[in-house]
Amino acid sequence: MSRLPTCHTRQFRLTSGLALVFLCIAPLRAAEQTLSQKVYDQLLQAQELTEQRQNQQALSQLQTLSQDPELSPYEVALVQQALGHVHASLEQYGQAADVFQQSLASQALPPERAQTVRYNLAQILIAAQRYEEGARFLELWLAEEAQPKPQARASLAQVYSQLKRYADAEQNIQQAIRQAGTFHEEWHQLLLFVYVEQQQWSQAAAVLNQLLHRQPRKKTYWLQLSQMYIEAGQQGRAASALALAHKLGLLEEQEVLYVVQSYLHLGLPYKAGDILHTGLATQTVADTPAHQELLVTCWLYAKEYQRALDVLERSAQRAESGRLDIRRAELLAQLERWSDAALAADLGIKKGGLEDTGHAYILLGIAQYRSGNLAASKDTFTSATSHKRVARQAGQWLRIINQQERQDLERSAESPPSPIA
Repeated sequence: MSRLPTCHTRQFRLTSGLALVFLCIAPLRAAEQTLSQKVYDQLLQAQELTEQRQNQQALSQLQTLSQDPELSPYEVALVQQALGHVHASLEQYGQAADVFQQSLASQALPPERAQTVRYNLAQILIAAQRYEEGARFLELWLAEEAQPKPQARASLAQVYSQLKRYADAEQNIQQAIRQAGTFHEEWHQLLLFVYVEQQQWSQAAAVLNQLLHRQPRKKTYWLQLSQMYIEAGQQGRAASALALAHKLGLLEEQEVLYVVQSYLHLGLPYKAGDILHTGLATQTVADTPAHQELLVTCWLYAKEYQRALDVLERSAQRAESGRLDIRRAELLAQLERWSDAALAADLGIKKGGLEDTGHAYILLGIAQYRSGNLAASKDTFTSATSHKRVARQAGQWLRIINQQERQDLERSAESPPSPIA
């Protein structure tokens, strides 16, 4: 069986913030006259360097610019924002977070730009696995954002899951799913994870059914769905889920056998036999003596005696020992098909390799006796007396046969001769 679903930490995609900075420089400068030409030119040059993947040169230039004592608080905040994005491009998340925080702390940025920095800072902190801080800044961003995108809610939900705040994660990922116009598989996977962590098995099963509606051939989801039903104490549904996966041809041998055993345990032997028969026919399950015997067990419990006999006969024909012939004889005897039972038992004894040959002789003798073949039955029970474990039983049958022979002789003697025609 599959393990319970797990949630993996994903690296969050970081926005190319330098582009955001410079796309907004010109209108802000024209409207507010707070950005000097020198600062504008150097920010633009830094952007060009990053576009050419010369991040170290851009970083050096911006660090020098940030030390200029003539910069206004607004210009310093813009340079710090640009520095944060270059550090992020270099995966220097700690330094990126520091300069973003400095940029926000100055309170020199307009509200809209401060929101951008706040969101990027949250992403940086999450990427650096500083989840508590990342969650705090993302919460602040959401509180100030008029129409936050569902992706932001999903990001916050993932952070909450890392912090084991599963109820908060559940609330946010559900909201993201409701708001989104398209299906996001990874969001449903996250919702599944938080349900599992809260041991909400029925809700987890519902999510898996949604995922399977989209991807019915994804084996992992079928295995997990079965496991959710097991955890919820719904064994029948667990087996049914795997049976559906088996119909789709998704299961391997051990998984098919698990379904078979599950149905047997649930008292549904016919379903178990049908699945195992299909598995053997499609070669999903290896055609071994053990699996054939399991199929016989399924059919016997289902009272499908002829199907059990058919399997035993085919298996016995391939077997070197007579063990399966004896088992077939036992079943035929239970069905009171005595002549067939005698033939099967005789064949099993002749093949040999039996664990209890004495028992086989007893079985053969009884079948012959019930078939009315007293002479053959007497010979068989006589042979059985040489087997210590059944000698007493064989002796009792011999006494029964001897008594019947005497009675038959007496009745024959008492009968008047037939008139001559």
